Amino acid sequence: MKKVFLYALCFITMFSLLTGCNKKEITGIEVNNIEDVVLKGTDLKGLKLNTLFDDDTKGDLIDVTTEMITGYDKNKTGAQEITVTYEGKTYKHTLYVADKIVKNATELREALKNQKDGEFIALKSGTYDIDRDNTTQYENQAGYYFLIKANNLTFKGFGNVVIKSSVESANGVLASQNFVTIAGNNTTIEDITFQCKKEPNKVIEIIGKDTIIRNVKIEPLDTSSKFAGSIYLSTKEGNTTLENVTLKYGRISTTGAANATLTLKKVTIDFADAVLGDNDMEKNFWGFDNSRSNITVNATDSKVIVSNAFKTSANYKTFTDQLPKGITVEEKK
Repeated sequence: MKKVFLYALCFITMFSLLTGCNKKEITGIEVNNIEDVVLKGTDLKGLKLNTLFDDDTKGDLIDVTTEMITGYDKNKTGAQEITVTYEGKTYKHTLYVADKIVKNATELREALKNQKDGEFIALKSGTYDIDRDNTTQYENQAGYYFLIKANNLTFKGFGNVVIKSSVESANGVLASQNFVTIAGNNTTIEDITFQCKKEPNKVIEIIGKDTIIRNVKIEPLDTSSKFAGSIYLSTKEGNTTLENVTLKYGRISTTGAANATLTLKKVTIDFADAVLGDNDMEKNFWGFDNSRSNITVNATDSKVIVSNAFKTSANYKTFTDQLPKGITVEEKK
């Protein structure tokens, strides 16, 4: 009897050891239904997480409770790094809190009409074909496409966001010749592609101070067009920053600026073979022009792509002489 008991005890012990060795370990967690942007005042409810095991499998979905979440303030706009903790493992996620989330051109127009100082405006993925605003006034003019008057505004795209307009207007005053007019101070624009209006002139005119344009693409409205407009500085103080900005047939001009600085970081200006009009070619309207205002330009890892025809033109040296350090010239292949 004692032998049977001992055999049984040994068997149970060995089974326990073997199954214990095969027990899966949690290597991490993931939250699989969290948004990138939420409206101010939103409670983070309905989140689910999976446990990740060392054999590359996942556990059942588990409800995320409020106690598991740290770093989130529903009343604070902008970027927040939130942390979800479970079973000693953490999952981190950058979440943006916005005052307004717009999803189409109509909602964008309303957001622009009703803009307020300090707002964070998020744009969901999509193409926004906007009209002209014939009611909002600036400089005794109406009819602006994309006018920023308030201060400390942020416009950030989430996904592939393209802003354009099918509404044609002849170039003339600010309201008709500009696509984006930045009159407010401390404006930030991120992660958006702008296609200039049908009759391109200034794709973005910067009048206010301390503007930041980051992760932005500028391109023509029509693929057959060889001009996408200018990022044109008219600011008279502060620093304008362009970071990771790409211009296809677009240019940067500081002609209207004074007593200001421009900072360029990883900016690519592809202006090779650009055509502004019948007699307005790349050789006369350079991809980067600081020759008339001569404001301070601090540039790093930036370049202007030019054509071979421009490189052999009479005024090519004048163009290169006015380029600041940190902007190189590359010939289009």
